[in-house]
This record gives sequence, C-alpha cells and structure tokens, in this order.
Amino acid sequence: MKNNIILLAICFASICNAQSLPIDFESMITTESFIDFDGGMAMVIDNPQSTGINNSTKVAQIIRDGGEIWAGSKIELASNLNFSTDNVISMKVFTSAPVGTVVKFKLEGDGSTERDVTTTVSNEWEELNWDFTGTATNYNSIVFMFDFGSTGNGSENSTFLFDDVQQLFGGEQIDLPVDFEGDNTNYSVTDFEGNASMLVQDPTDENNTVLQCMKTNGASPSAGTTIGTPSGFASNIPLSLTDSKMTARVWSPAAGTPIRLKVENSNDPTHTCETETNTTVAGWETLEFDFLNQATGTELLSVGLQMGWTYNMASIFFNFGTDGASDGGQAYYLDDIKFGGIPLAIHDIELLGLEVSPNPSIDSWRLESTQDIITIVEILDMSGSLVQTYRNHDYSLEVNAEGYLSGMYIAKITTEGGIGIIRLVKK
Repeated sequence: MKNNIILLAICFASICNAQSLPIDFESMITTESFIDFDGGMAMVIDNPQSTGINNSTKVAQIIRDGGEIWAGSKIELASNLNFSTDNVISMKVFTSAPVGTVVKFKLEGDGSTERDVTTTVSNEWEELNWDFTGTATNYNSIVFMFDFGSTGNGSENSTFLFDDVQQLFGGEQIDLPVDFEGDNTNYSVTDFEGNASMLVQDPTDENNTVLQCMKTNGASPSAGTTIGTPSGFASNIPLSLTDSKMTARVWSPAAGTPIRLKVENSNDPTHTCETETNTTVAGWETLEFDFLNQATGTELLSVGLQMGWTYNMASIFFNFGTDGASDGGQAYYLDDIKFGGIPLAIHDIELLGLEVSPNPSIDSWRLESTQDIITIVEILDMSGSLVQTYRNHDYSLEVNAEGYLSGMYIAKITTEGGIGIIRLVKK
C-alpha cells in the first residue's frame, strides 16, 4: 500500500510538472516549475508592475546577477511544440534595461534552436515575438535568457519580468515575390550586426508599404537584413547559370551607393552566393542583381550549383562596407523583391532574333541578329568566370574559339533590344 501511495505521488507530481502553452503563471506554474542553469534564477511573484498591457496578478521574474553570460531558466513541457500553424511564440516583458537589450528564446529537446529579439521600450510592458516558422516538432522545453551576452549586476537594469507565454499565428511563410503588402504573410525580417528595420509607409506613396532599413551607430560595415525569418522563403530560389538574376526596388539618399544581395540556405549558412551593384540615382529605382557576377571573395554560383546547393533565403546590405557611425543613420527603403532580371533583359534569343552557328563548333561561333545591333558579348565558362568580352556595333560577330578548352560555355549577348543567353559547345 505504501508503495502505491508513493507511485501515485510521483505520477501526480509528473502531471503537475507537465506544462503546456499558454502559460500565465497564475496557478499551474510555480517557482518549482523552473529549471535554473549557470547562474539564472527564476521565480513566480506578485506582479509589481500591474500597468499598461499587463494587469495580471502573478508574473515570473529573473534577476541577472553574475553567472555565465548565457545564464537563464527553462520549463519542460508535456509534449513537443508544433509550429505548423501557430508559428510565433509571444511573451510580455517588463524591464528597466536600455532599449535594445537582447532577449533570447531557446527551444530544447531533440537538439535545439534559438531566436533573438531586442527590447523596444524601457520601464513598461511590451509584447515580444519570436518567429519559429518552419521549425520541426523536436522540442519540448522552453528556455528564457534575458540580457544574453552579459552577466548582470542585480540592479533594476538586470531585473526582468515576463508573462503570458503563448503560441500565435504570425502569418504564412514569406515567399518570392515580396511586396510587403497584405495581412496574411509573415513579413518579419531578421536584422544582424547592428541593422534596424521596420515596415513603414512609403515616403513617396502613402498607399504603399515598404521596409525601412537603417544602420545604428554601432553597426558593422556588413550590417544587413534578412528578408524574412530564419526559416527563409517557403520555396527555393530557382537560380541557375542561365537564370541567375533577382531584382529589388530600392530607395537610396544618393547615387553610387553599394547595395549587396546575398542568397543562402537557411539550414546551412556556409552555402551562399553574393553579388553587388550600385545605385544610379537618389530616390527609387529597380536594381538588378546577377549572381554570375559574384562579389569579390565570395563563392561562385556555379560552384554551389555543382555541389547541389540550394538557396531559400536572401539578405540585403545597404551601403555595404560603411559602418553605422560613418553612414550617419541614413534611411534606405526596400520593396518588390523578385526572382528574374529586369524585363528588358529578354532571355529567349528567338525573341531577339539571334542565331548562333555552328553549335557545337571546333574553332568559332558566328552570332547574328536579324533585329537589333549586337553591342556586347560576354563569354563565361561553366564556373561563371568571364573568359572574354567582345564590344561590337554590328548585326553579327565572330567568336574565336580556337584557344578554348573543349566543353560548354555561356554567351551573354546584349543587343539594343535586350539581353539573350545561350549555351555554346566547343568540340
């Protein structure tokens, strides 16, 4: 009988400790529900800041005072979290710490994943959201790490209150093309290295929503914004050696501003390709980014494709190479990110009246246009490297292939009517 009583007590304790979202700290969750680590210490207390958006009776509190820079506390849940529908975790936070304090929300279980957000107010409650779109159902513990990267000193600035932890529907996963319009898509973006972005009204069109990007004073020269959450786009960007371009409409305060675009794989940040171009006007313009023209020191698109890399995430860097202090807090704007080149860049050579012969060839290819003068022909190898450039002002051009190794090449043919791309074969 005694053993049965002990077993029942253990089962009852397990049921009480088996928590699930939402959590409001009013009854089920107590101080004993927390598992502290590395100097973190959480407790449930009477709400000392019953104001604003949170008038609840009980809240949780963590005071950072020494310990490791990652110190925190966690709660184990009764079952794994599922983000297939409710893809955002929301939580109310109150602190006197400066605006911009990092709050890390980590999930643990079969592996781990984490997201960072920063506070936007001080001395008042705010609702913070961590986007876990696309996250697998591997996790059954939620981990709270306030002022991540610091140890704290036990002061008011190291004291954090939190409440109402819940899952919400944050919108459908972002995908190309991106226009920042509508309420059904999750247009959260991910800033890094000191960038600060937000959705705002287009300064030139009150009916248009755009993304405003600014470098904070401490931003690094490579500060930028990922267009979307850490899960990337809903589908892969279909980049290839014959369809290697994306476009974006950007607003810059000056012509000649370097704008870099980077694509990568959300599951492997080493699988990347970057390209860069400069603005040509002050104000709005559509820029074309060709990933065959990779930025210096970055991986070739052809290498990534040959290795089977796929890309489902894009990040943009305004005034790349200039730090925040030198940039001076200028505002840049972004809209209409699309796969493919500017419409004038026609990729069907038949529409341009282009003909190539012979192909395959032993020693030369003859390029002819029945419609427009051929102005530039660029020959690239399959690694994406430029082999030769011809400048022309005629309806035809002879490409000497005698010095070429056997294999396949790409001819990028610019005419007065557009741009065509064709594969050339050298025997």
